[in-house]
Amino acid sequence: MKEVKIDICPFCGGEELIESHVSSMAGGVCVANGIASRNAILFATVCRDCGSVVRFFCKTPENLYPKKERRK
Repeated sequence: MKEVKIDICPFCGGEELIESHVSSMAGGVCVANGIASRNAILFATVCRDCGSVVRFFCKTPENLYPKKERRK
């Protein structure tokens, strides 16, 4: 996975961003492929100044689709 660096909130210009996992019953990403399903925990980058969610992402996208199976 490529690292994405966000230093400034695009909404308010705030410079204090926090990262945490999304905590809820549906706090993950799930891909159904036939009978089996794959999932990965969803994370969010949030601005401490305005509370905006700047980015949603999963740290383990390979859990959803191994590279050889990824769609193009």
